[in-house]
Amino acid sequence: MRGIIDESVSTVFAQLDDAERGPEIRRASFESALNGIRSGTMTYEGDALLPMIQSEITSRLGRFQGLSKEEESAMLALTAAQKNLVVANDRKLKNEFLGAAPAINHGTVKETAKFKAYALMAKKATE
Repeated sequence: MRGIIDESVSTVFAQLDDAERGPEIRRASFESALNGIRSGTMTYEGDALLPMIQSEITSRLGRFQGLSKEEESAMLALTAAQKNLVVANDRKLKNEFLGAAPAINHGTVKETAKFKAYALMAKKATE
């Protein structure tokens, strides 16, 4: 999805850089902004950029319509490397959570033998 957005925005920026269309697009957007300031609400009425971006995105998304469930699943499935990364991060975060001592602010409790023993046990269990 990010690639679709990036490609669409790049195409619109190329039109903005065009010597013929660029000034016309900028002027229409400026007028639209002034109308929004005058009315106190930005409605993008008369804005040239928003319809261009919407049109580009719609045309690029069109190739994904009509995909079968299998094609859609294959496109969205995680690769083996991505799955391994998720598992490794999950394990790491689980161990960090389980190995962390409870958030106790009372200094006297932290100095008790039971608390120290628990914190040591939790740390060893996750190593």
